[in-house]
Amino acid sequence: MQDRLLPAQVGQFRWIDIVGLENDAEISKLAQDLGLSDLSIADLFHLDQRPHTDIDGDLVQTVLRMPVRNQPFTDQITLVLGQDFVMTLREQRRDCLDGVRKRLAGGKGRIRNSSEYLFYSLCDAVVESFFPVLEDQGDLIEALEERILHNPSDGAMRNIHMLKRDLLVLRHAIWPMRDALAILQRDDTPQINTDLLPYLRDCSDHAFQLLDMVEVYRETAQGLVDLQLSSLSNRMNEVMKVLTMIATIFIPMTFIAGLYGMNFDRASPYNLPELGWRFGYLYAIGLMVISAAVMLFTFWRLGWIFGRSGADPNAAPPDAD
Repeated sequence: MQDRLLPAQVGQFRWIDIVGLENDAEISKLAQDLGLSDLSIADLFHLDQRPHTDIDGDLVQTVLRMPVRNQPFTDQITLVLGQDFVMTLREQRRDCLDGVRKRLAGGKGRIRNSSEYLFYSLCDAVVESFFPVLEDQGDLIEALEERILHNPSDGAMRNIHMLKRDLLVLRHAIWPMRDALAILQRDDTPQINTDLLPYLRDCSDHAFQLLDMVEVYRETAQGLVDLQLSSLSNRMNEVMKVLTMIATIFIPMTFIAGLYGMNFDRASPYNLPELGWRFGYLYAIGLMVISAAVMLFTFWRLGWIFGRSGADPNAAPPDAD
């Protein structure tokens, strides 16, 4: 680490990439040699900060959050811009900066000519890394919607709540990132030349685009909750409809069975004379079958069963020939 403290040659700059916070004493000594104040050095070791930008003398310290392996959970990355160096500090080795490293290794482009452009490139890489994550969230929303429409009772509500939680994590990471990038575009920000402002504005526009996507997905996720509840309610209504029709069919059959089950004295010709008739049993069964058939026909005419659509009361009458 001490080798990185050698002064850069004229026209050159250094990228100091620190992974892990175990050697806090060495990191603090390096940060102090680079010119960071004690307060800024203390902020380097706080891993739960909101994205923000601080001006520390002639240095610019920006804290951002980046997704972890295309997952909505985020890690913190701290970037410090000086006149002839850029320092990045993160807890985990995993990051989203491989594209910047490839551009540096290629040896072409403006990224090797100024520390401020490298600083912008790192910020832009962090912002761009959220787009694949949000695309995955969009695919998940579409899959959940299809799942709910086909089978709303298979536990999709738990997945919807997990989706809303992940979107909330992304919102907490992206929302304050706009302000952190906005400070970099101010005229009094040190080490930021005016010719770099269009690039920073483009990066800020991407952050606004990300936030719009998050808000749209959050509203869509809430719509999935309503769709799930509505689908469950419709399915319950269908079940209740079937049970109600079954009960309605058996009501007249139960009445007939109860009527002929009364124990009246058959000495009177008016007390259920069918009980003494040779075909009385078949007569009662026939009444039950006829009543069930009438109920089924009525339900069919109303369009409640067998897929027949009910007649539209507002439909125009057919033209007479």
